[in-house]
Formats: sequence, structure tokens, C-alpha cells
Amino acid sequence: MENNEVSHTGAWVGAILAAIYLFSPIDIVPDVVPIAGWLDDALIAVTGGLNLIQSYLKESNEFLASIVKFLKWGILLLGILIIGILALTGALIYSAVK
Repeated sequence: MENNEVSHTGAWVGAILAAIYLFSPIDIVPDVVPIAGWLDDALIAVTGGLNLIQSYLKESNEFLASIVKFLKWGILLLGILIIGILALTGALIYSAVK
């Protein structure tokens, strides 16, 4: 029983840190960058929420927990890829206009 409590505690800490990051003015990609700035906030919030859901599903349904884990990592990797493409596109446009 203690392992589940530790696992939930870690997931709750991650979710709380994701919520703090969401409302914090300090970001990896600043919110003034139109799409990428908002996308990184959403990416962190969704990942923190899915991590919390996954920790509770481990107790009752290991199959659903593995699906949520796969979904969490898929969203995270896709989001990082999209943010990278947007950042490179923005840098290209900036250097072309300058």
C-alpha cells in the first residue's frame, strides 16, 4: 500500500508543478510567441494531468494505464516536434525579413 501512496504523491507533485508552470510568467517558450508559447504551456499541463491519471490507473487497470502512458509520451513527443518546427519557421521568417 505504501508504494501506491508514494507513486500518487509523485504524480500529484508533478501535476502541481505543471499547474504552477502553466500560470508562471517564466516559460521555456515565452507566451508572447503566438502559438508555440501557448503550446508549451498546454503540453506541460496535459502531461502532468495524464501522469496523475496513469498513477491511479496502475492500481485498477494496468492495460488502461499503459494506454495512458503511451498517449502521454506520444503527445509529449509530438508537441516537442511541433514547437521545434514552429521555432525554426519563426527563425527563418525573422532572418528573411531582417
